[in-house]
Amino acid sequence: MVPLEERIGYLARVSENAKLSAFNDFLSGKVYITASGQNSNESEEIFYGLLDAILSNNKLNFESYYNKKNKSKPSKGSPAPFVNDDFLIFSLITGIVKFNLDKTWIKDIVSIRNRNSITITFENILNENYYSTSNLPEIVFMFLSINGQSLMTNDFVGFTYTRITGNVNLFENRSDFQILCSLKAYDTIFLLKKVPDQKDVDLLKKFNTNFIKRIKYISWIVQAMLFGLLVYAILKLPNYSPEAIKFIDKYNYAFTIFGALGLSFLGNVIPVIRNTSQKIIMQLFGYPKELLNDLKIGNNS
Repeated sequence: MVPLEERIGYLARVSENAKLSAFNDFLSGKVYITASGQNSNESEEIFYGLLDAILSNNKLNFESYYNKKNKSKPSKGSPAPFVNDDFLIFSLITGIVKFNLDKTWIKDIVSIRNRNSITITFENILNENYYSTSNLPEIVFMFLSINGQSLMTNDFVGFTYTRITGNVNLFENRSDFQILCSLKAYDTIFLLKKVPDQKDVDLLKKFNTNFIKRIKYISWIVQAMLFGLLVYAILKLPNYSPEAIKFIDKYNYAFTIFGALGLSFLGNVIPVIRNTSQKIIMQLFGYPKELLNDLKIGNNS
């Protein structure tokens, strides 16, 4: 990542430029967009209106600004200046996808742009090819932050972070659009990866230890109850099945009862049986399977 001094100096310059400041606010989720001045041209008026409509989730307003722009039909041989305006094209793509509008016009516009990594990224976003290695991930990240957070996989977040932190020459490409997307994506990922308060971690560890101990006791109680039911059933057996008692008497009825006691005792003592019963109960209480697979219950006292 670029040095902090360069970042601070750059953001100071951004605050002095209405368009850059508005886009930076947009990426930060600020609903209020810097109002355009009297000297703003039509494209800038449309740009500010698009940003405001997207953040305020106002489809009608977005369509009103969008319809002013989509009447333009530039060609590759005669492209209009707005075609290569990364800020405007990104806002158009974001709103068109957000409000589920027809993509034909914007795809045509992107197809006549200068062929570069930003254009390729725009094409892939429109084709929902978010994870292509040809993309500038910081641009896709900001698009998904606005439109599709459910598509933000851990692998993609990690890939984006690696690419941003590895780009030590970020300011040298002189693309304000890419720079602002990179800076905001970095800040967002940094917050996602923020280490939790150590006090909270300690409390969670303490709870986990106490929870496992309680499950151990519950497991013993459940096994004792099952054993009690087994003994009760055996004691009641003479009343319900005389034939079975004749068979048991043949092998000593009293020995059978003590044998059942021995089996239950072994069931509690043998680690595999004990641990399995505890893990089953923990699953019933919703203990995470990912943690359960690595858990060594026998080591918890």
